[in-house]
Amino acid sequence: MARQLHLTAFYRQLAAMLNAGVPMERALETLKRAAPDRRLRGVSAAVLERIRAGGGLTEALSEQEAVFPVLHRELLHVGEQTGSVERVLRQLAEMMEQMEAIRREIRAQMLYPLLLLHLSVVVGPLPMLVFAQDFSAYGRAILSSLAFLYVAAGMIWWMARQISRDRSKLVLADRLVFAVPVVGKIHRDLSLTRLFSALKALLNAGIGILEAMPRAGAASGSALMAAAARAAAPELKRGEPLVTAMADVLPPDALGLIATGQESGKLDDMLEHLERHFFEESRRRLRTLAEWLPKLIYMGVVFWVGWQILQMGRGYGRMLSGVLNK
Repeated sequence: MARQLHLTAFYRQLAAMLNAGVPMERALETLKRAAPDRRLRGVSAAVLERIRAGGGLTEALSEQEAVFPVLHRELLHVGEQTGSVERVLRQLAEMMEQMEAIRREIRAQMLYPLLLLHLSVVVGPLPMLVFAQDFSAYGRAILSSLAFLYVAAGMIWWMARQISRDRSKLVLADRLVFAVPVVGKIHRDLSLTRLFSALKALLNAGIGILEAMPRAGAASGSALMAAAARAAAPELKRGEPLVTAMADVLPPDALGLIATGQESGKLDDMLEHLERHFFEESRRRLRTLAEWLPKLIYMGVVFWVGWQILQMGRGYGRMLSGVLNK
């Protein structure tokens, strides 16, 4: 997939040209020369050729599935049917900017703790070097600790890949992640942000709630919410309100606002409010985690160094006791 930043700029530029009255073919001709990424320039050319050959925009985008996610293609398909392609493009750009802001926040907040964790690997075995002058043991201790960290990270990545290939395991894994203190809340808040962002975009594009809910669930990034959204379809079809169909996975405050939005006919406004609310909650929890994680690592390093000193002191004590006994 093209870089998110470039794809967002692509949507913004195409939306701006369409809003200015530029025909689709001419807009794509411009992007073929001036798109923010080489791959997107090639994609613009391919889409333009397909449209000139008599195909529709959605049909042309479907041939570029490696670049345009399924949700994006579905939204643009609805936009093409309702004559609101420019509005859908702007909504997609806004949704992607929101998700990119979340990713930047995560990277920024976790960079220092990760650096500190690596520093602790170097500092922890220092007593070996200071008291025993054993450079080889010090080097082995660092390498073994780094190997443990990277092997553990690799195993987690491998397990995530295996789980992703078997959808029956995804919901269970999601439940386990949700149960983890702090991290589970962050995952939940980010998933809700994506869910409400996608649902708002789908409803604004003219898709009914019955069809929009499963698509928004898939866009949430949470297998648990996606499964609940799919399971809600029969209840929504019977005429049950959204809050009843999603009561098992949505928090009470969200259910209350959604109920209010449906009763007042302002569901879009409530979804936008919930999107902002859970985005801010995820940022707040990330800042809390970033604030406390270095402190926990500091404490771990202090205890580790103290343990190393204690063990070496005991070793010297036994050695001295053996010499005195002789």
